[in-house]
Amino acid sequence: MAELAGLDLPPDGTADVWWARRQDASDRHAGLLDATERRRWAAYRRDEDRARFLAGCALAKTALARYTGLRPADVRFDRTCDQCGEPHGKPVIEGGIIEGSIIEGGVVEHSVAHSGDLVAVAVARTPVGVDVEQLDGRPHPLGGDGDPEALAQLVLSAAERAVLSAVPPAGRARAFLVAWTRKEAVTKATGDGLRAAFSDVVVAADAGPPRLVSWPYPRSVHSVSLLDLDAAPGYVAALAVIGRCEAVRSRDGSALLADRA
Repeated sequence: MAELAGLDLPPDGTADVWWARRQDASDRHAGLLDATERRRWAAYRRDEDRARFLAGCALAKTALARYTGLRPADVRFDRTCDQCGEPHGKPVIEGGIIEGSIIEGGVVEHSVAHSGDLVAVAVARTPVGVDVEQLDGRPHPLGGDGDPEALAQLVLSAAERAVLSAVPPAGRARAFLVAWTRKEAVTKATGDGLRAAFSDVVVAADAGPPRLVSWPYPRSVHSVSLLDLDAAPGYVAALAVIGRCEAVRSRDGSALLADRA
């Protein structure tokens, strides 16, 4: 497949987002996992959770191999949390810039998200975060019964809650998840993830263009590019880039994983 033969990194101001399904990965991709990833994979009790984790790892390694010139099995991640030392921090390519790869002297950043059957991997030249959420048929990311008004008290600012309350009841679940994915994309780009107080990361929660309004960091909010993504029907997704991002290239991750099989 010509598209899969090798790729340049996204140019400045552009991010690539690879889309796949959890069903695209199977045990044949398990050889890409390192020892730590294998332990995490085995620890999941539900088959669908195991499949999502495997698909996310496989897609990230296979996609990054296309940019770096490495074999997918040679793409290793350091997920060490800078707070507690456990392997659940933001994944970075182990060893940083890898000698002999086509990105030597440059930088490649990535982020992984999965929900329901959908898996996304974002790649950019500056810190990037991606999040995707299924609208129906799964537990909410914070657990509980998924009532958007109750969850809003936990994670939305007063201004965001005011916007949500003005949305007709039939649209509030989607409106809440739009705000949620925007917030999580931002915190994943910073590397803080769920450790950050989401109510302190304030985004435009209305139907207008996505943007970061305020956050608890010294860097200007104007340095963050925030975009909504066209995900599969029944899903909402967002992308955040620390830096300029004016375009997103959608990539076929399902074909990438099939090519690896």
